Amino acid sequence: MLGQILEPIQISDMLAAKQRLRKEFPPSPLLSIAPLDQELGTPVYLKAENLLPSAAYKFRGATNKIKTLIETSGTEVRIITASSGNHGMACALAASRLGIPATVVVPVPTPQIKKDYIRSLGANLLEIGETYDDSFLAACELAETEKMFYVHPVSDRYTVAGQGTITLELLEQIPDLDQVIVPIGGGGLITGISFTMKQLKPSVKLVGVMPEGSAVYYASRQAGNLLTLEHCASMADACVRKTGEPYLYPYIEQYVDEIVTVTEESIRKAVKMACLYGKLTLEGAGAMPLAALLENKCQAIGKTVLICSGGNIDQKVLNACLNI
Repeated sequence: MLGQILEPIQISDMLAAKQRLRKEFPPSPLLSIAPLDQELGTPVYLKAENLLPSAAYKFRGATNKIKTLIETSGTEVRIITASSGNHGMACALAASRLGIPATVVVPVPTPQIKKDYIRSLGANLLEIGETYDDSFLAACELAETEKMFYVHPVSDRYTVAGQGTITLELLEQIPDLDQVIVPIGGGGLITGISFTMKQLKPSVKLVGVMPEGSAVYYASRQAGNLLTLEHCASMADACVRKTGEPYLYPYIEQYVDEIVTVTEESIRKAVKMACLYGKLTLEGAGAMPLAALLENKCQAIGKTVLICSGGNIDQKVLNACLNI
């Protein structure tokens, strides 16, 4: 029971998601931190998704999708998902809060902090494969054989709608914003944000950021078609994947103005800067918008928002970043 809905995304989906999510948690804060602005040399706003209940934006999409399944399935809901960590944590937490069983399949290299958190919430954790792609195939097979609903981390109308609620919050918090810089992994976050923004305030520039070692949507834009990479690796583990999502690729091509890549060195520097000057603990993916500014891959124009997508960083990785 994959439960995957590949219908076109609608702006009404985001508005409905906002109503569901407000019953579960308040909007994430939008922060302006003077020491960071001074160190960076330009003012920015930080959308602190790392302060959500599962310490990442994924809690939005997971909660919206699972609540939708409960509302519409008419049967007992048991969920399964594959994740590099944050989506699995979000599904485990949402399932625990909503009182349903969850199974989460993660790649073996997933940071231990994420594995421990998923287990602590009572989910059945399975470690299968070296990449998200391996875990995804295994989870799909289990969904079919065990008759569970598969909660896709990115390619799902209701998951994307949950992420799109970030835009609705931004337009309330800073109505005259000019630019949003967003990390890209599977593509659900930037699809939700960019689709919603271009419907409601099309003048806002949307910039996506990928790590050089796992930049499938960047490479696909250069090639003019969706590619599969031979190799991928990055400390931004939430963004490591060999292929993009056919469901999301057209949205990204239509609504994202620019895609840039950043080096591992700049990601590490951004993690350190966010911690020391921005007072936020960010994982590699969450620090990539800041890394893009540090590398001058894009500029802060007008009122620029950096989407700090998550803060679930392994302690050893964080220590290494702080010691550079």
